[in-house]
Amino acid sequence: MPGGATRTEGLSLSAAIAFAVGNMIGAGVFVLSGLIIAIAGPSAVISYLLCGLAVAFSGLSYAALASIYPEDGGGYLYVRRILGSYPGFLAGFAMYVSITIATAFVLLGFGIYVNLLAGTDLDPRYAALAALALLAALNLRGAAEAGRVEVGLVAAKMAILVGLILVGFVHVQASDFSPFLPGGVGGMLQGVTMIFFAYIGFQVVAMMGGEVKSSARSVPIATLASIGIVALIYVGVVIALLAARLPSYGGESVFDASVVYLGPAGGVVVALAALFSTLSAANANILGASRIILEMASEEQIPGRFARVRNGQPASSILLGAGLTAILILAGNLSFIVELTNVTILAAMLLVNVSAFILARRRTLVSSEKSLFVIPFGPLFPLLGAASCAAMLVTLAPMVLGLGIAVLLAGSILLLIEDVPERELIVREIRLLLRRPVERDSEDAA
Repeated sequence: MPGGATRTEGLSLSAAIAFAVGNMIGAGVFVLSGLIIAIAGPSAVISYLLCGLAVAFSGLSYAALASIYPEDGGGYLYVRRILGSYPGFLAGFAMYVSITIATAFVLLGFGIYVNLLAGTDLDPRYAALAALALLAALNLRGAAEAGRVEVGLVAAKMAILVGLILVGFVHVQASDFSPFLPGGVGGMLQGVTMIFFAYIGFQVVAMMGGEVKSSARSVPIATLASIGIVALIYVGVVIALLAARLPSYGGESVFDASVVYLGPAGGVVVALAALFSTLSAANANILGASRIILEMASEEQIPGRFARVRNGQPASSILLGAGLTAILILAGNLSFIVELTNVTILAAMLLVNVSAFILARRRTLVSSEKSLFVIPFGPLFPLLGAASCAAMLVTLAPMVLGLGIAVLLAGSILLLIEDVPERELIVREIRLLLRRPVERDSEDAA
């Protein structure tokens, strides 16, 4: 099934788009939108649009690589196959760290909205840790999510947000956008770098490429369509928040604006939507992070002890991720968590864009049997994607950037740790769980 181009069963194009949109619409809108307005003011609209454009460049790179490796599960293996073993390791570890940090942010958002719904003033870290323990336990038991329920939840939260946007558009005035740049151009650009975190869910389409019908065609369309849809939702919510004319903006602003427009009942509806949304996103992140660990262990790039499979579940990787997430939740600083997430995901996406750039320049890297989504204008968009990632990295606070790089480099220790004696058995179990060949093929062995 070269390039996934002839797959006749699996996820439809609309389902792939729904998964990606559902993954991106979470704490990034319910918590982050108010924080961005506090920094950038009305220019937050431009921040979201610019970030969406920058992400679209990288989305084209993911689309091209996913059309070649539809079965491989995302950026880690793309980079490993194009750039080599160590760059692949850095990309995989960066993705793992970014998803783990994002889980902490999402669960802190859950804690905030628990307080708003219950009318309490408890530390949101309590509810976040309780939710983390529950989700980790469910994943260890192997509880399967009901697909139709998940789609229903996504549809419900989208309907609520669209309703909020429509009400906001009725009330919006030109004066709501003045002054447009209260924090100057610097504030608007700082908003761009913080927002990047909210868009990273588009990668789920590439991760599921092997399950999408006619993936060589559908994955690129789903990737770009989901980014566009989410950008419009984010911009609409920002306009609705500005039209509410709140006295101040922060992590609770979507709730506050709903109360302004619809009274206490509106606040309850939005709070419930936020709770379901953040729990769903956190659960998906926990699963995604554990899968990355399994992928890296199957490539024998991390010790098998971190990816032991128990009762058909990746127990060790789930517990590892839960422990790291708990530490980040206890840190409790939302802005710091977002910035640290951006360091790691920008590093991974930079490597993916470089891989796509090399691929566009050297088509002979791919077998002629494989279907390739051809990026318009050759290497231009991968180059723009890499440049945008690099530009956003250098705009981050030096301390955050240094800490993020240090975390990624420290992860290289995993390459040096002696593996457990039963490594081959563990790798075999992982490959069976991932439904990948037990023995390496010649390409992997190289």
